[in-house]
This record gives sequence, structure tokens and C-alpha cells, in this order.
Amino acid sequence: MNAMGKSSVVFVTLSGLFWGGWVLGSQTPEGQEALARAYATYAEQQAAANEDLFNTTALRAIVCGGTSIDRADSRPCLAVVAAGRLFIVDAGSGAAATLAGRNIPMDRLQAVLLTSAGFTETADLDELYGASARNRANALLPVYGPADTQRMVDGLNQAAGFDGAQAGLQAWGPSPEPGRSVIVFEGDGLIVSAFTTEEDVFSGRVGYRFDYRGRSIVVGGDGRVVGAPAALDADVVLQGAQSEALARLHDTGQATAAEIAAQARAANTGLVVLTGADNQMAAQVQIAEARAAGFEDVVAGRVGMLVELPLANSEINVRPL
Repeated sequence: MNAMGKSSVVFVTLSGLFWGGWVLGSQTPEGQEALARAYATYAEQQAAANEDLFNTTALRAIVCGGTSIDRADSRPCLAVVAAGRLFIVDAGSGAAATLAGRNIPMDRLQAVLLTSAGFTETADLDELYGASARNRANALLPVYGPADTQRMVDGLNQAAGFDGAQAGLQAWGPSPEPGRSVIVFEGDGLIVSAFTTEEDVFSGRVGYRFDYRGRSIVVGGDGRVVGAPAALDADVVLQGAQSEALARLHDTGQATAAEIAAQARAANTGLVVLTGADNQMAAQVQIAEARAAGFEDVVAGRVGMLVELPLANSEINVRPL
């Protein structure tokens, strides 16, 4: 069992024992001290496990936000880890708290990448900056996104008293054209590129592709990215979807699970992770529709899900963090 698996087992076991002892009346100084030691041990093991996330043996994605399938409000957030760096795609409400609750070291944060400059995707930008700035040597946090990103970031910097040049959020709208990607980061074998599609360019939506030493992850938010040239042959695509029934009721422009499945099959995608379902039933419906369209390698994204792509082989490992 790896370090992450051990950490979870220890936490569950110790929690059960000590909470059981609490119920039985062991509210003594000795009992409280034992409980504190147990949780200190767990915290140390979790910290060690999270350091493993940043080793250079794999490309990893963590679902750190979702919709009402996990909570009552929408909070899109995905973390991608590669080359010892942390990238956050979309900063939905509660993103910073979710990452902190899982002891993800925010000083590793390289940049925030926005698939849209809307409030839903940017609600926690200021919190992410605060969480990362405490231990970062650089007082600037790059934020990439659509053209509207600059205006939104300027407003946040002004409200916080930052200039965006020496401290605060530093915006850049890469403005890719359909069919032509723009590199937003390159180093240590990792290339992060922004792209858009004919369907998304007018709605201000951007997708991102992470290529790390032969493995690849594409994150599309609510855009229609699976069929884009930039998503071709991707190991994993994380993509928002809607069901056929919802598409008939509301024309949001979002792709259906069946459309995504057909495009994923044509694009030679390894695994599709569908994000943004409103509830567990909706997630199950989306999975069923995708598989009925002939694509079996599809799962529903849940907060705490870790997708790991080892560099040593072509496996795709999915498990709780």
C-alpha cells in the first residue's frame, strides 16, 4: 500500500478508536492527549503523502471542487500537479478551503488558469492568493484566462490594495484562436497550453492541455473541448457535461454526455471525467448516456478524486485522495 493509502487507513482507524473512547467517557487529560497525538500522527502522514503528489514520477489531477453533487453551491476547481508544481484550473467558491483541508501545500502554486472569467469560476481567487502568498517568495500570482480576466483581476487587486506589478494577482489573457494553442507555461518537461474552439471562442471559454513527458491531461470546464485538435490523443479529459433531457429543456451551449463520448472515441481519448453534475442521479444518467454512445472509459468527477498518470507506463489510476 502506498503512503496515501496508509494515511487514510490510519486516519479511519484512529478516528474510530478515539471517537469511540470519547463516547465511552474518556474525556480525561490523558484521553485528550492521546487523541491529540493520534491526529498529529495522521497530519504528519498526510503531509508526507501529499509530498508524494509532487514527485516527478506522474502527471496528476485532483478534483477540488464541484457542484451540488458535493455541496449546495457551484464551486468548480481542479488541481493539476506536475514537475513539482501546482496549477489550479478555476477558482470556485471554497476552493482554497478544500485544498487547505487536504493539506495541499499552497506554496507550490504556480498559477491559476481560468476556463471562464465568470463569477462561478473566480469566486475564490482572492482566498487562493492569500493562502499561497503566506509561504511564497514571489508576491505575484499569475492568473491566465479569457480576455475579461484582466478587468476582473484589476478589480480584485484594487479592492485588496495591490498593484498587480509587485504584489497581488497578475493577469494574462492568452487569447488563443480556434485551432491554434498558446503556451502559457513551459519548464522541466511540462508544457501547459491554452486553446479554444469555434463553439467556445465567442462565449469567452478557454481549455487547457497539460503535457508532461509523454502523458497528457485536458481540462475544459464547461466548454466544448473534447473534439478540439488540442484534445487529440489525450490520456484524460476532464469536461463539464449535461444530460440529453437537460439539453432539451435549456440550451446552455454545454455539450451533452453522449456528444462528449462520441468525440472522445473519435479523438482517441483514454479516459473522460465528467464534471458538474447537479446531483448523484444526474451523474449516473450522464455516465449511462456516455456509455450508451459507445464510450466505456468514463467516470463522474467527485471532490477528492485523484487521477494519476504514471510516466513509467500508460496506466490511468483513479482513486480517492
